[in-house]
Amino acid sequence: MQINRTTDYALRFLYYLGSEHRVVSSQEMAKRMNISRRYLLRIANVLKNHGFIGASMGADGGYSLLQPMDKITFYDVLSTMEGKMILSRCCLQHNEPFKDEPCIFHDAYGFLQGILDRYLQSLTLDMLINQPVNEWHSNIMKKLYAMYCQRTGTRPITEEEIKTLESGI
Repeated sequence: MQINRTTDYALRFLYYLGSEHRVVSSQEMAKRMNISRRYLLRIANVLKNHGFIGASMGADGGYSLLQPMDKITFYDVLSTMEGKMILSRCCLQHNEPFKDEPCIFHDAYGFLQGILDRYLQSLTLDMLINQPVNEWHSNIMKKLYAMYCQRTGTRPITEEEIKTLESGI
């Protein structure tokens, strides 16, 4: 699984706009991203049509974010640019790709798909810009763990229990 180059540029475009806090011209953006202005305009059009960015015309025109950075998730951008990312066709239909017998990996693929979706839904542009990787990753993993415990009825382990486990390593 690999996101395509256009999606990568869309994420970089939004990241740059979010870190600049100002209107940025298409010419400046294309130069910064080292892509043609024409290619950038295609990407910008998709992002504009889906409400991520606004465009203004004129000498001081350009692009700006319409949503706060803490509301723009990787999941939203990936879904916009590529459609829903699916690990396997098996996630779509229980018997795919083998019509005669159930897919033995269906539950595993479904579980992994859920984890991937929730992780990407939790990862925002704001996190990327304002937090070190280990901090946002840790926060997302804690959130996923809490969701897992709630879903399964499992009691989450406490910080004290974690320290006890870590001391034995």
